[in-house]
Amino acid sequence: MSGSQPDQNRISVSATLSLHVESTDPPAAGKTPFVFIHGLGGSSTNYGPAIDAAGLRAAHKVVTFDLEGHGLSPASAGQTSIEGYAESVRLVMDAAGVEKAVVVGHSMGGIIATTFAAQYPSRVEKLVLIGPVKAFAEAGVKALTARGESVLAGGMAAVADTVATAGVSQKTLASGHLAKHAVRASLLATPPAGYAHACSALTRAKDPEYARITAGTVILAGAEDKTCPEATVRFLAESIRGAEVVSFGDVGHWHLFEDVEGVARVLAGVV
Repeated sequence: MSGSQPDQNRISVSATLSLHVESTDPPAAGKTPFVFIHGLGGSSTNYGPAIDAAGLRAAHKVVTFDLEGHGLSPASAGQTSIEGYAESVRLVMDAAGVEKAVVVGHSMGGIIATTFAAQYPSRVEKLVLIGPVKAFAEAGVKALTARGESVLAGGMAAVADTVATAGVSQKTLASGHLAKHAVRASLLATPPAGYAHACSALTRAKDPEYARITAGTVILAGAEDKTCPEATVRFLAESIRGAEVVSFGDVGHWHLFEDVEGVARVLAGVV
């Protein structure tokens, strides 16, 4: 389990919260740092291929971390929330010595990123939202509740295949074998309790005050993304002033695995 493994990169970001955090500095004085927030059933390692393909570490400080109950970060006591995850972003940035950054969020990490950007607008230089979610309607709340109950009863194997298959494009299912299995591996590696707590947090999520976001924003939209469909993309693009949408053909919800080079191009061009 994530809470019992030795981890040299686990740090106490507050009196009650320890997280797995990795931070790399460029060889010389660099440009604006990048901070990455993964999604439900993900971890900081999801971003590795895109970070490398974009060559970000050559010129930027790069900070990745595992949300509580995901990856190598232990679950914290008590109920989690999107607002609590957003506060974790602030604590991680403080611990890493980052005052302002390009903040990147995928899926659940997207609503964490928008919540953070609305609460701390001065700390976000640019905002990159990859298949971001917003507050869920009743049907979504019911689905997330059922999924959380399933993983607590049967572990991640109870949902991994269904979620992975529904989350990628038809092209990925047919020929993107590495991407498809990377999604499945990411899900299976997630501690069930952490996943269930995150599902619960999403059922209670509220949209932040999008008008408070001042950072230039780019939304990456997968053409076959059922979790972040066209209606969600349109809502966010209209709610966040000046937001730009970049469309990805033949991509579902897992852009980071389905189109590494496409995501890398966006990241490299942000600053």
